[in-house]
Amino acid sequence: MAETSNAVHHDERVGGLMVPTTTSEHNSPSNGKPHQGSSQHKLLLVLHGKRIDDEMIREAIQQLKSEGHEIVVRVTWDSGDVDQFVKEAVELWDSQRYDTLVAGGGDGTLNELVAALLKHNAPRNISIAQLPLGTANDLASATGISLHPLEALRLAMDPTTVHPVDIALVNGEVFMNLATAGPVSEVSSKHMSHTLKKVLGPVAVAVAGFRQLFITGLPPIKGTKIIYPTSPDSRPDDYRPDQVSELKGDLLVLAVGQARQMGRMINVCPDALLDDGLLDFTVLFGTAGRQIWQLLSEAVARGLVQAQGDVKLMKLPWMIIEAPEILKCNRDGEPSPPSTRLVFEVLPRRIQLHLPDTRLLMAGQAVEAPAGSSSDSGKTKHKGRWHKGRRLLMNTGNKSRPRLLVDLWKAQQPPGRLSRMIPGLKRILGKTLMYCGLLAAGFAIGYSTQGRLMLGSGSRKNAHYDELCYVVPFIH
Repeated sequence: MAETSNAVHHDERVGGLMVPTTTSEHNSPSNGKPHQGSSQHKLLLVLHGKRIDDEMIREAIQQLKSEGHEIVVRVTWDSGDVDQFVKEAVELWDSQRYDTLVAGGGDGTLNELVAALLKHNAPRNISIAQLPLGTANDLASATGISLHPLEALRLAMDPTTVHPVDIALVNGEVFMNLATAGPVSEVSSKHMSHTLKKVLGPVAVAVAGFRQLFITGLPPIKGTKIIYPTSPDSRPDDYRPDQVSELKGDLLVLAVGQARQMGRMINVCPDALLDDGLLDFTVLFGTAGRQIWQLLSEAVARGLVQAQGDVKLMKLPWMIIEAPEILKCNRDGEPSPPSTRLVFEVLPRRIQLHLPDTRLLMAGQAVEAPAGSSSDSGKTKHKGRWHKGRRLLMNTGNKSRPRLLVDLWKAQQPPGRLSRMIPGLKRILGKTLMYCGLLAAGFAIGYSTQGRLMLGSGSRKNAHYDELCYVVPFIH
């Protein structure tokens, strides 16, 4: 069951992309707001089909229903089901009026949900949330969303946890966490069995990475050209030569982060924020062996804190990658159509996402973030402050990044992971005890049967001996 995203179709150009801006009665601030004054909430849970038998999800839904909340569950079966469910929700918005749409699955399911909202011109005040059920759950891990279904669904019901965040795109396709291009994009657990991914968890991504590095290899893409803006006012489809610059070389690594981490192990884009209107790019040219040797040499000579090698960290509103051969691209574990030209761009603060805190938001950083306001003048003021912060954060890769190698390994682990592991460990323990019991019973039955056979054989031998003792004297 593939988790695929659809290309986004838009009506007005924003940041180099056509986005829907058609207004309707749904877009008014008072229309479509969650029922904050009521204790009852209504969620639409779009659940990945592979998770339908998860007992913790069933128990969480039953618990919330017993409290008076309404949880409508739609289960995906075929590719495109998420798009259809979102389309129905948008079309019936006046009568249904869900407080939140919840993506029950991995980052790929969340990407599908966001893409469908854009495609069907959903009201911008619709909030979304994630019930993380994927292999690594990188976005949930980085933002602190609990893996425990009940806690994640309660977060989706809390209207005070809604924050506007950016949407990242590559050639018009959505990704909310991380995209990779070039040789490193082939590192994915996509081809592993569902059972193996459940057993290994996020380690499955590391296993796939080591297999790719040491068995298949990571040959760089030769002659790659990167075009990037030097001003936040330019667009990927409309820029002057003095507004851009270029990088050329043999591309080994290109990671593009809306969030930070991959495989719940590495902070590939350690400075990424969800609402700064920028994408974080980690770029590396050359061969894997040469770059590893250079990093190790710098770590020995300058210390681990100062070592960076040729790794470039860039924070930009867009980037264009062109290559003489096909570039493979991976969005949160899902492959994108290969192309010789990739356009990465961002839709600033385009979706409302439930988050437990501001750790990946501008409000949680040193840069001043805009606060909400109901007045038009206040909105203009805060918008100007946000654009100023965005310009200050923009980085074209000329700045060094202290502690890069240290921070790369500071990936966050999600809360609630132990509660998700315990049921699985109980099932494994139960099956192990059952198999051991069956094995012991088999040995006992076999041993008992063998003893009876040996006893019967001995009795027959004794009977034959007695007969011989009786017959032999008469012969003589």
